Amino acid sequence: MAKNIADEITEAEAQAKQQIQEARAEGARILAQAKTESEEQVKSAKQNFHRSFRESVTRFEKDTEKESEKILEKGRADSKALAERHGDRVSGAASWIAEEVFARYGSSKG
Repeated sequence: MAKNIADEITEAEAQAKQQIQEARAEGARILAQAKTESEEQVKSAKQNFHRSFRESVTRFEKDTEKESEKILEKGRADSKALAERHGDRVSGAASWIAEEVFARYGSSKG
């Protein structure tokens, strides 16, 4: 009977080792799967953030373009009103100023 107990212990140890190996393999598989899923989630989050940022920049650019057009139109109207108020006295100076500005800074439509 003593031999049977020793055999049972040996079998139990072998089964325990097998279960440990299986558990380790399962743990490694679960860890690899979790890592892959987390990497995919990070990638997706980055893509969503980038898309959102790009859309925000596009909206901002459109809003800015509209605002700059309003400012430009107001400036044109103001300069036209000034020219009409002062008539010929300003035309020579205005031409000179415009030439200086264009020479120094260039055209805003370029």
